[in-house]
Amino acid sequence: MTALVAVPVTLVAAHWTRRSTERAADAAMVAGLGQSEAAVRAARLQGRTGREHALESDRRAACTEFLRAADLLVRTVRELPASPLEARRGALDRRVTALIEARAGIAVLGPADVSSRAQDVLEQCMRLERLALRRAVLRSAVDALERHWCRRCNPEVCENPHHGAAFVAWDLLAGWGRLEDEERSGKLDFLEWLLEESRAFTADEVAQVLQVADSVAHWDELMGGLVRDPLLERCHAVRDGFAAAARGSLTTPAG
Repeated sequence: MTALVAVPVTLVAAHWTRRSTERAADAAMVAGLGQSEAAVRAARLQGRTGREHALESDRRAACTEFLRAADLLVRTVRELPASPLEARRGALDRRVTALIEARAGIAVLGPADVSSRAQDVLEQCMRLERLALRRAVLRSAVDALERHWCRRCNPEVCENPHHGAAFVAWDLLAGWGRLEDEERSGKLDFLEWLLEESRAFTADEVAQVLQVADSVAHWDELMGGLVRDPLLERCHAVRDGFAAAARGSLTTPAG
């Protein structure tokens, strides 16, 4: 009888041992699943964080390159009057191409506000490019006339006819855009004579100045000024607006 009782007890003990083992295995499996899910979530978060950092790094590089391209274009336009005539178009084209390529990088990476600001910069720079060659001819002429003023006295009372012609030509060009069409047409021959009499130009250079002077469209932007330069002022304004938007879009400081 004792043996018969012992068998069920053994079976019961084995049954509960197996149940305990199964429960422990289930608990371990649940714990393992929880750890796996946590690891997957952590990996996803880490991957997303890594992608965000990579995107931000790419955006910073694109913004930096775009600003550099815009600044180089403006600098080239500033330096264009001192460049040889035959080299001006090529120098300008290289800068514009670099700017357009840099703009494409901003368009791909965004964000929208930065991309919109970049478009403003591009449009203003393209306007600068359209006026740059005429501007260079005019600014080069103004610089040449100033170099041929009398250095010893007031150019308005200088008795040297070449110095006087240079000053009068400079003064005429400064106010050229404010003349009425008929008045300007009547003074074109006088301007030609002044330029020739100043002895500051070759015949080809005189022809270039007269060609620019034949149209007064955007004259103030072409001339610039000693105090203000409207065309470049607008370029700097939209450039600074883009730079501020780009800085605001980046969540981490540059390393």
